[in-house]
Amino acid sequence: MNTSWFDFASGTQLYWAVAIFASVLQVFLLIGALMGGGHDFDHGADSHDGSTTDAVKIFSLRVLVAFFVGFGWAGVMGQRNGMSPGSTALAALAALISGVIFMLLLFATLRFLMSMRDDGSLHYENAIGLRGQVYVTIPALRAGIGQIEVMLQGRLITASAVTDADHALPPQSGIEITALMPPNTFVVKPTS
Repeated sequence: MNTSWFDFASGTQLYWAVAIFASVLQVFLLIGALMGGGHDFDHGADSHDGSTTDAVKIFSLRVLVAFFVGFGWAGVMGQRNGMSPGSTALAALAALISGVIFMLLLFATLRFLMSMRDDGSLHYENAIGLRGQVYVTIPALRAGIGQIEVMLQGRLITASAVTDADHALPPQSGIEITALMPPNTFVVKPTS
């Protein structure tokens, strides 16, 4: 009976329990992320418009699990690789340092990955000054709405357009976008 209490006091059972539990939880988080459910509880708070912030928090679930994985396995390795039962403080310090290193590495990796995200939203105001071509005839003097094709943010889009020119702009003629009218109608001028 004293031997099992002594093993617990030395940290062996505690390190094994933490290492196994955290590793299993890490595997479940990985499987969930691969299946499309890779949302962490606090990687970004939803704002009122439905977008998420790009902030990665140091105390998110994934980062904390990484700490416990590093802590548990470093403690197990410290106990199994000759650290004497009297030097539990040394094993605990090694486990703590390892856990912090694991936590910081995962935090830095997640932060880097989140910075590479792109929401893919088209921002029509970025089209001002771009050139394209008429797709559907644009009537003169804003008498009606036609359509244009323009490369915007790496995509070929078709959008509504009007012109202040004194003649209609036929299909395939070149245009330049000069302004944006609500909701998403461009004001264009002909190019020579």
